[in-house]
Parts: sequence; structure tokens; C-alpha cells
Amino acid sequence: KGLLVLGGVSTAAASVYTLSKKYAKKLLYRHHKQEDRPSILETKFNSQNIYIKNDQDIQLRGILIPKENPQMTVLISHPFGLQAKDMQLYVPYFEDHLPEAQILLIDACAHGQSDGYSRGFGIKEVNDLVGWNKYLLETYGKDHKILMYGKEQGANTILNASGRHVLKNVEAIISDGAYTSPYDIIGYRLEADYKISKYPAISIIARHIKKAVRIDLKENTTKYGEFVCTEYQWLPLEKQKEQADKMANMTKKEKGKKD
Repeated sequence: KGLLVLGGVSTAAASVYTLSKKYAKKLLYRHHKQEDRPSILETKFNSQNIYIKNDQDIQLRGILIPKENPQMTVLISHPFGLQAKDMQLYVPYFEDHLPEAQILLIDACAHGQSDGYSRGFGIKEVNDLVGWNKYLLETYGKDHKILMYGKEQGANTILNASGRHVLKNVEAIISDGAYTSPYDIIGYRLEADYKISKYPAISIIARHIKKAVRIDLKENTTKYGEFVCTEYQWLPLEKQKEQADKMANMTKKEKGKKD
């Protein structure tokens, strides 16, 4: 009887290990690039594709909705597993509130029409975001202003980069649904979507990914952004007011023109 129990436990453990490794590979690797289907970005907003190479010589795709002599770009970064075109529903909002700003929706590495095989969980994408930042300033001038909007993993990438002080001319950040770490959100998804107990599955997944691509899923990718907020808190009151007025005026100016 004891041997039967031990055998059952061993089989269950082996099953959890196999499922966890399989899920880790599913998270980590993209197995094929999806077809780039037409959307309202092309038909309604006359978007165009632009490309840059990241520091690993991987080609990244962006979808630009251009404006004549733009002084500002709104950069939009998508969640894990989605792509730039999945963020098209946010375009009308920015078009309405910042009509003179151009909009750039970016495909993260190994997502959408960007090249790449392995995903970076909002950690490795920081360098890619710096590449887009550099592209905008080189193309539109060193005084060009940037507003960044990120959803979930996209938000984590932006907060991570901003807190590391590697972005330039970013006037404002909109963080929508950022999470503490990939480890926490994957653990939550295991239980919510797959009805798999978080432990020990998440530990197996984290070890596999760290071994494969040297990414620590436990890294708190929003702590850098939190540091920026804390740093802002300690600015002199005059400076705080100046920064707040500056961001508020970005939308007030355009509203006044309409009225």
C-alpha cells in the first residue's frame, strides 16, 4: 500500500514537472510569425510600417501614424503575447486628445511582425524601447517630445526603462495594468486560466526560463518606476508644480484649439 502511494506521488510530480516545462516553452518561444492582416490603422489612419534593428541585430517593426512636422510622438506598447495591432482601439483616444501628435505602435521582439524567437517578459525589451526612443530623436530632432503608453507587459517595460534613466524626452508615462514581476503574473495565470496549482509549477517554470535565456522572472520590473515616483515626491514644490502644469497643458492646448 505504501509503495502504491509513493508511486502515485512520483507519477503526479513527474506530470507537474512535464506540464510546467511545456508551459515554460510556450511562454518563452514564438513558434511562427502570424500573418500581418489589414486593419483600421492602414485603412482609416494611413499608417506606415517602420523598422529598426535592436542591439542583437533583430529587426523590430513599428506602425506609425504620421503627422506633418510632429512635435510629439505617442508610443504604444502592447501586453505579453499580443501585438501592436491589438492596441488599435486606443488610437482614436489619442487622436482625439492629442491631434497634432503622431502615434507609434510597436511590436515587441518575438511578437507581431517583429523578428525574434524568444520573448523577454518586459525585462529584455528595455533595450528595444531605448532603440525606439533613439530612433524618434534622431528622426525628429533632439527636442522632440514623447508620451509613452503601455499595457501590462508594455507598462512594465516602460516603467523599467524610465526608472533606469535610459529614456530621453519622455514627457509623460501612462501605465495601464503593470504588475510587480513576471513571476507573480505567471503564477496567477497558472491558477486562473489553467487550474494548475501555483506551486511547485511556477518554480519549475522560472528555473527553466532562467537556464534557457538568463531571465530572472522574480525581478520586480516596476520597482524602478516606483523609484521615479518617489524621486518626484522629493522635488521642491515649485518644480513639482512646473512638471504637473507641463503635462496638463499637453491636452489643454489642443482642447482650446477645438473650442
